[in-house]
Amino acid sequence: MDVSPVFLQKFKNTVDRVLHVPGNFREPILEMAVVLDTNLSRDQIKQVLPNLFRSLKMHSPVFGNVRLNVVSWEEDGGMVHSIRPMSMLFLDSFYDTYHQVCRKKSFEGLLSYLKMYQARSKLILVLTDGRYVVEREDLLEQAMKPFLGRKMIQVIIGEEGWEIGYGNP
Repeated sequence: MDVSPVFLQKFKNTVDRVLHVPGNFREPILEMAVVLDTNLSRDQIKQVLPNLFRSLKMHSPVFGNVRLNVVSWEEDGGMVHSIRPMSMLFLDSFYDTYHQVCRKKSFEGLLSYLKMYQARSKLILVLTDGRYVVEREDLLEQAMKPFLGRKMIQVIIGEEGWEIGYGNP
């Protein structure tokens, strides 16, 4: 499915809102994280990531030099973290190591991981199919505070298209 200009504009506006939260981004090099839900197929990831990052690079010079943390969300407690240059997202070789693993996942488990290991990231994109569960609302709320709720953007990839979620699911 092709990305619509309306979706890209909404995405860029949401990214601007995150980066301009008071106290968030003030440095010359942006550090950000991308979470890849392995419930998504390689083709879905390969279609979404380059489109999103191409639009960001065209939108602002801030995205010219980015420290990109890539997190594969395979299962609760099973996160695979790597640091990649953003330009790698545009190459087919980036997707060679990606494999689809469909498992039941809890969203608060992901948020706890992000709060602990991605606290330096000023922007966190979560690419997901939205089929995670929220087992404990109290843990979800605790993980979202004090900063994660303001830094995270979800891109939910479904049968009908792509949607943007900001903050709590």
